[in-house]
This record gives sequence, C-alpha cells and structure tokens, in this order.
Amino acid sequence: MLTSSHILIGAAATSRSHFRPWQLMLAWTGGFMPDFPIFLMVAYSWLVNGPGYNLWMKPDGLYWQEPWQTFGSIANSFPLWALVVVIALVLFRRPGRLGVAGLGLLIFSAGYFLHISADFITHADDAYPQFWPFTDWRFFSPISYWQPEYYGRIVGLVEAALGISLMIYLMMKFRQWIIRVASVLMVLPYGVSIWLHF
Repeated sequence: MLTSSHILIGAAATSRSHFRPWQLMLAWTGGFMPDFPIFLMVAYSWLVNGPGYNLWMKPDGLYWQEPWQTFGSIANSFPLWALVVVIALVLFRRPGRLGVAGLGLLIFSAGYFLHISADFITHADDAYPQFWPFTDWRFFSPISYWQPEYYGRIVGLVEAALGISLMIYLMMKFRQWIIRVASVLMVLPYGVSIWLHF
C-alpha cells in the first residue's frame, strides 16, 4: 500500500480524541515507520547517484541490494515487532512513567503492526522476508497494491476509496486543524497513483 494509506489506517485505528499531542503523533508515525528505510534509500540515492538511478527494477535496482534488503527486513519483521508489543504491554502494566511509556509504545506499535499486516497481503514479488531473522521465506501475495499483473489497478482503486473514507472519518472526529490538514495531504498521492495506473 502507499505510505499515506498506512498512515491514515494507523491514525484512524489508534487515535483517540482525548489523546495528548505526543500520543497523536505516535498514532500517526506508527503507520509511517515501516516505510522509513524506503524513504532513506531514495534520499541516499538522490544524494549519491542523482535522479534517474534504478531503484526498483530487478535484479539491479537499489531496493534489491544490501543493506536495503536487510533494513527492510528488520522494518517488516513480525517476530521483531511482536517483541516490541510484548515489551509495550509489560511497561503499560507498570505504574507511573513506565506505564505512560508503555501506552505510547502500544499506540505506536499498533499502527506499525497494521502497516506490516497490510503489506503482507498487498506485496507480490516485491515482498520482504516477513519472519526475519528466523527465516528468509517470503509470502508472495497473489495481489499487489501497484503491479497490474497482480490486480494492482483494482487494489489501487479500493485503496484510494479506503483512504478517502478514512480522511473523512478523521476530519469528522478531530477538530484540530493540523490533523485535518494532514488528513487531506494524505489523500493527494492517490491522484498521482491513479494517473500512473490509468
């Protein structure tokens, strides 16, 4: 899925109207962070190789090279992030500041887990090893959020509809202007995605 979709899903699922600003920030960033290595890779390539460098095409694209595959494996590992959830639960049950820190980590990791779960079912031949470091096995989904040969056009339209619905939900739920503006900004990539696919 597009990063903006993950952010909207995480924000809608984990944000609460009574949250403090730092908790809302964690709700939004949890959905973003599994894609952080991708943004880092793109920035690195622009700085080192310049625009137009092969990032995605197999087998020479930067995405398929080290250390980017390892970074992506860490970021998308169910076992590693399940451990983070366990740590968050242990902290959450503690009194005082540890409990507050545990709540923050739970908010963040819930959005994070939603992201990698959605990627599990929408990445075809570009999937990461989702159970790294225990195995390099990858689940190659029969559907893709972007590849036409794996129903990417249909999935893209469904994703755009979902994202717009979540934007409306967040704008109705929250009065803070920054959340409303952020929600609108998150749906802009759908226009680019639809234009590229159609």
